Amino acid sequence: MKRLILITILSCLFYYSCNKNKTELIFLGTVHRPIESFSPDTLYNILEKIKPDLILFEVDSSFFDESFKFTKTWDSNENIATIKYMNNYDVKVRPYDFTGRNEYRLKIGSRPTDNKATGLLRSLYDDGKLTEEDENLYKRFLRVNDTLNSFAYKGAKYFNNSKSDSVAKLRQKLQYKSLLKVMENYPVFRNTYHVKEDGDSISYYDGFKRAGDFWDLRNKTMAKHIFHFVKEKEGKRIVVLNGYYHRHYIYSLLKEKEKEEDFVIKEFYDYK
Repeated sequence: MKRLILITILSCLFYYSCNKNKTELIFLGTVHRPIESFSPDTLYNILEKIKPDLILFEVDSSFFDESFKFTKTWDSNENIATIKYMNNYDVKVRPYDFTGRNEYRLKIGSRPTDNKATGLLRSLYDDGKLTEEDENLYKRFLRVNDTLNSFAYKGAKYFNNSKSDSVAKLRQKLQYKSLLKVMENYPVFRNTYHVKEDGDSISYYDGFKRAGDFWDLRNKTMAKHIFHFVKEKEGKRIVVLNGYYHRHYIYSLLKEKEKEEDFVIKEFYDYK
């Protein structure tokens, strides 16, 4: 009799473990500004098909009040679509970005020196002052960058798949690794400085290097925050809104945990 009871209990536990709802994580790559192929209505319609329990938004907590309502609105696809969805459905919205990202970049000097450094590199390229090897590498970056940008004009499926992820990964490697090596070959990048708000100065080279380091730090921080919600919201459907340049990075970090932590990663087009 005891054996029968034990078998029954184990069978019930096994049935429950196999049939419980797994947490669903959907990395929804976005374009921030409205364009013909991706507008607030486009995003809203996607959200209606997914029917998320939780939307993770690519900002930090300073954009929300204590009840997690937006403290301001702006003309982005994500903000307009999410507010509309919040008004029509019972959904929670939470921030997951690196806290104070813009202020932090100014503090460490990665901004605006990253843009100043790339602008200087472009001028050297335009003036024919790069070596043949460096010029070819820079041209490769431009081609890959153009390819990645072109996906935005084709529709959401084109920048939410393994191909676009691989192009985004290559683009970031070329930008923060290969172009940095090019800059090493020209003393002007180490000898030209930006003066920060605190009065300290930083070279274009060091600022660009810090921008690359922060790219890694920010994506890893976002992945950490997302995983917190995966653990906290067990059995829920979670949409992660993210500019599609980020998608490959945070996707890969969470994919490593999918099997062990018993959740499932899906694409938005899995929902009809």
